[in-house]
Amino acid sequence: MKITFYALLIVSILTACNNPNTEWKSLIIDGSLEGWHIFQDDGSKKGWVVEDNILIFNGVSDMESGGGDASLLSDKIYGNFEIQFDWKVISGANSGFMWGVNEDEKYKYPYQTGPEIQVLDPDVYKTPSTVLGGEIELNNILEDVDNKHFVGALYDLSAPTKLDAAKPADQWNSYHIKIDYKVNRGEVILNDVLINSFPLQGPEWDTMVKDSKFSRSEEYDYLGDARWYDFGKFSKGHICFQDHPGKVSFRNIRIKELD
Repeated sequence: MKITFYALLIVSILTACNNPNTEWKSLIIDGSLEGWHIFQDDGSKKGWVVEDNILIFNGVSDMESGGGDASLLSDKIYGNFEIQFDWKVISGANSGFMWGVNEDEKYKYPYQTGPEIQVLDPDVYKTPSTVLGGEIELNNILEDVDNKHFVGALYDLSAPTKLDAAKPADQWNSYHIKIDYKVNRGEVILNDVLINSFPLQGPEWDTMVKDSKFSRSEEYDYLGDARWYDFGKFSKGHICFQDHPGKVSFRNIRIKELD
């Protein structure tokens, strides 16, 4: 029995050593933006800084400036993973976390390919007029009868099962997001509460897309020829924090690969 125990222990240690990606890794390195870049950056895009190991977007979003999407992408490509991070927004602000983002030049925005977990001041649903971003963001709330744009939603696809788990603006919230194509399941845990679970591909996914704006490409000329045609099609891609109206902060960002 002792031989068996020690043999298993050695195998376990060797396995862990040979699979370094299975460990949690911080995504903020040396208090800098090392390992990140702005979507299709031509050198003119800005708005992201790291202060005291907190990642902050405090710029003018593309929605406000028309200067091109300045969402922040990982340099590295990820497949199956878990990610944890804390986030907070100012009153009326929103952002999002995306995965499976493809940076080909035919796409004008990360959300043409990457599904999004919503980051949002929850109080804008009580007082819609406080939302930042003008008429577009206001309509996103007023027309959202199914809560598919609320905090923790898989945007326009899957609503959170709980609407009272988020803390208000200027307070830290915590996300634990799991994306695993091997088991065809994504999960969103908000402040230690599982609030969303959804498929990542297959018939159920196709039905969700069919019932969403992502099936209505003809309505979105501003996206260019690529429209939504490749939305959610990439099981590997960049992860992304979204450029959107209002200051948003992220801290304690760490990831564990599951491949």
